[in-house]
Amino acid sequence: MARELTRRTAIVSMLGAAGAVALAQATRGEITAHAATLPPYVGCAAGRATTYDPQEEWGKAQRDLGGGKLTYRRAFDSTIPSPGNEAWRDADAPAHFYSVKPPNNDVQGFIDGLYDDRLRALARDLPSGTKFTMYHEPEDNMSGQTFYQMFHRLYDIVKDERPQYVQVWYIAMAYQWQTNSKGNVGTNDGWIDAARLADGVGIDVYAPDWDFTAIEDDGGYQRWRDLIAEPSGRPWGVIERGISGHAGEAARLDMLSQDWEFAKANGSKFFLYWQSDRGGDWLLLGSAEQAYHRSMADEGRQIGT
Repeated sequence: MARELTRRTAIVSMLGAAGAVALAQATRGEITAHAATLPPYVGCAAGRATTYDPQEEWGKAQRDLGGGKLTYRRAFDSTIPSPGNEAWRDADAPAHFYSVKPPNNDVQGFIDGLYDDRLRALARDLPSGTKFTMYHEPEDNMSGQTFYQMFHRLYDIVKDERPQYVQVWYIAMAYQWQTNSKGNVGTNDGWIDAARLADGVGIDVYAPDWDFTAIEDDGGYQRWRDLIAEPSGRPWGVIERGISGHAGEAARLDMLSQDWEFAKANGSKFFLYWQSDRGGDWLLLGSAEQAYHRSMADEGRQIGT
């Protein structure tokens, strides 16, 4: 993989953005030829590590990464907010992939039903087509059995309120499925039960300096695929993808093109980039990488199709 990446990186740097698009189609045609489904929805999380204006950052991302064609915006609340105060309202995205957590991180209280009314009120206001989850990347914080109990209650309440209009997804953390540093994913017990209940399963997968790896070669993605995504039989998607810029724009663009072709060829429903400097140098700022991402958005599935 390293040898191929080096070779492709050199070629990309010579061709520029337009050439990179053609290169990705040509050199990875062996997997794109297998894709018979609709391409993924292309969107992002848009923000900064410090205080920022959500609408302004989304507008920049929509212009620079989407050419006006980004679909789902990633939004987060650290509680179950009251109607009117939800983070999904902070920008005028076409659609929302929205995460919340139990108030004060009270997972057991949520399982026991203490926050049912708050969740019902929130669910009733979610726009049609919203993809919704509670506690994204839960492997970092709880056991599979605890997550299943929490997720089951979430799923039942949301489906009781909005059965035809809101999907409930389980969003996993590739890093934990690779390292199990918290000891919660030694097996798929509990996790697979939540996955089989969910409307879909997603993965947050990053390529930091110390593990600069394409999605298809990422050990966490591979283990999650084998233990969760494939046995669950549910639709899947890339819900957060960040690629470090430490190796330069050409290397990141090369990896982005490889990831996009892989996502298309393997039926991913989403490809949402982490357009933020929170946690690393993930921001796509170069003209070539932005142009390539705009080509992804142009090729990606649009709302209503």
